[in-house]
Amino acid sequence: MGFGFGVLIALLLLVIPGALIARAGGLTAWTAVAVGPALTYGTVALTIVPLGAIGVPWNAWTALFAVAVVAAIAAGLRRVLARYRDRDAETFGAGTRPAMVVAAGVLLGAALIAAAAIAGLPHWQSIPSTWDSVWHANTIRWILDTGQASPTHMGELRNVETHEALYYPSAFHALAAVYCQLTGAAATTAYTVSSVTAAVWLFPVSAAVLTWKMVRPRTCEMRTAVAAATAAALTASFTAVPYVEFDVAAMPNLVAYGLAVPVFALIISTPAHRDRIGLAVLATVGVFSVHLTGGVVTALLVAIWWLAEALWRPVRGRVPDFLALAAVAVPTLLIMLPQFLGVLQQADIIVGHAFVNHLGKKYSLFAAVVQHTRHLNDFPIQNALIALAGIGGLVMLVKKIWWPLAVWLILIASIVHSGAPFGGPLGVITGKFSDLFYSDPRRLSAVVTMLYAPMAAIGLVALVLLGGPAPARPGSARRQPSH
Repeated sequence: MGFGFGVLIALLLLVIPGALIARAGGLTAWTAVAVGPALTYGTVALTIVPLGAIGVPWNAWTALFAVAVVAAIAAGLRRVLARYRDRDAETFGAGTRPAMVVAAGVLLGAALIAAAAIAGLPHWQSIPSTWDSVWHANTIRWILDTGQASPTHMGELRNVETHEALYYPSAFHALAAVYCQLTGAAATTAYTVSSVTAAVWLFPVSAAVLTWKMVRPRTCEMRTAVAAATAAALTASFTAVPYVEFDVAAMPNLVAYGLAVPVFALIISTPAHRDRIGLAVLATVGVFSVHLTGGVVTALLVAIWWLAEALWRPVRGRVPDFLALAAVAVPTLLIMLPQFLGVLQQADIIVGHAFVNHLGKKYSLFAAVVQHTRHLNDFPIQNALIALAGIGGLVMLVKKIWWPLAVWLILIASIVHSGAPFGGPLGVITGKFSDLFYSDPRRLSAVVTMLYAPMAAIGLVALVLLGGPAPARPGSARRQPSH
């Protein structure tokens, strides 16, 4: 099996199960493809915990059964919630031509990242002998050997002598184990191929989705599509994700970051499309079950979007909108409660990380803004991309697209605090948030990169529009529900 063919199989395994569930739940084909990976991991997560508790092995057959059951439930909920379906809101979905433009940008970005992977991984069937790489490959091998994939049973692998309980998110490893069974690949091969697949596909899709959510309420559909396609293509140029995260073997973190934005988009569509609440819960469980930091990114985006955008421009009204979002949050919290309780037992280890650079707050601020923090400073500053992102940020400021800028400010402050801690109450508050990312400037900078791709695309499109003749606008933007 060649590298490219292996990545293609892994991509189909990642997207198709969740996309089928999404279609059964009533999502359009384009939306189903975008959120499919999160729903795939959500299905894995909902299955491996109870199977692990009762001793039923996780394998390709139980995975297939799980997908069939969840798809049937999604189809049933679609019928039950049909009266909540908003036909008017559905008319704001992307048309065929704009969707094709976005798809072209996503495919270009994916092809460029794939080309970099093929050129940079000649020994793709083996792994480096770093702790993280060995741990992830061993976890896949252990699932294959024992059938135990539950995240609450990872202490049986990590703590061999004591068998002390340990929670470790294992949805990524469980899906990779299914890949091994379907293809006959070794655990090391599945580790590499699954990680490359996530890097190739998730980040172009995420950039396109985030750009669409930023820009569409302020401009026409085709112009939005061009910006989204540009952002998707530009993701191949940024260092932090996927390249640095891949290089340090933070694979579940990498995958969870790639899932965060489509899940965010699905969640914020629920005030307009209340029949999507069940799918949004499943997707949110998916991102949290791959890695908790991805879930934190999703929660951050939703919270700031609500406070800075939706609270002032509600879809159905502030209370109905809030109740729709709460209907996603509460079931997710209940489903994830055993895992969250397990994480609390490891809180001292998580907050014990520190990456103080002893270079002061001014340098830390500069490094945070220009993406030159820990690990990223092994590479040159990407001046052109940062400049385009700066121009895009100014355009967003003028166009009153403020909620992404608020997210950016929070992340920059957290990166500065990680390198040069603040004092007083501000330091305590910022530290609590930074600890969710292990106070690691690298992890926080990766989220900033996810914002910089849309910002750079907006900046580039703005420069092109300023430099060319004013085109006839195909239609003025109007206020619309999220979709």
